[in-house]
Amino acid sequence: MRGNLTLSSIGYNSTFKRDEGYGWLAGAAFQIPEIALKVSLTYRSEIDHELDTTENSNLVVGVINNQVATIDGLVALANGTLTFEQVVSSLPISAEDKAQALAANSLRNKLLNSDSEKTKISTPQSVNLDFQTGIMANTVAFANVRWVEWGGYGIDIDKFGSITQLLSGQRQNIIDYDKDQWSATVGVGRKINEKWGGAISAGWDSGAGNPVTALGPTEGYWNVGLSAQFSPTPATFIGGGVKYFWLGDAEARSVGKYVGNFEDNNAWAYGLKMGYRF
Repeated sequence: MRGNLTLSSIGYNSTFKRDEGYGWLAGAAFQIPEIALKVSLTYRSEIDHELDTTENSNLVVGVINNQVATIDGLVALANGTLTFEQVVSSLPISAEDKAQALAANSLRNKLLNSDSEKTKISTPQSVNLDFQTGIMANTVAFANVRWVEWGGYGIDIDKFGSITQLLSGQRQNIIDYDKDQWSATVGVGRKINEKWGGAISAGWDSGAGNPVTALGPTEGYWNVGLSAQFSPTPATFIGGGVKYFWLGDAEARSVGKYVGNFEDNNAWAYGLKMGYRF
């Protein structure tokens, strides 16, 4: 991840090693085949991860070097008899300035240390409700409702948090969400003949709060979709679909400041799937 979208003009970089985690899934379903009725409820648990993380920002180190150059010079003149902290404590400056200098030096030492640290991430729990029923011959109506517990979610990266603390006076997460996410999809599917079928759908997503980070500058969306499937034999099929999204307006924030407004945006999504039934 590079930092121009998160900390402007400081050259921040972070690297995360691959990790795996385990959770559990549970669900229940009910169906009446005669009317093509199916109802299912699925729960997915949180999954915890610990990622080995390496961070650096040479530009921040350079900025700190300039800020504390006088103190570094006094430390050098002491020829090893005084530490940075001892020099700062002896200076005729305010307690606030002393604390700022000590925090800057601590951050510089962190950034110059190439050892990796652990970043803890937990993917949130979620619930899915799926419903389908026949409404006429060869035609079904379907719906899906999904809840994801994003409210209060955040990812705190050690050195990134220290940088934002120094620059803004408040420690910041790389990602923050303050609301749970709700989404819903409704649609109609129809079997045209033994080889062809299709569906139309409409969807809504609440988003997970506003303002957002620059890594995901949208606040929910609305969409419409169209899909089709061709089955040349009973055991094979090829399907495709396309969706158009109206993306919700959002304000992006970085280091406690608003860095951009995202308005009147849209997007296209498409997919293709081929399969063989055993």
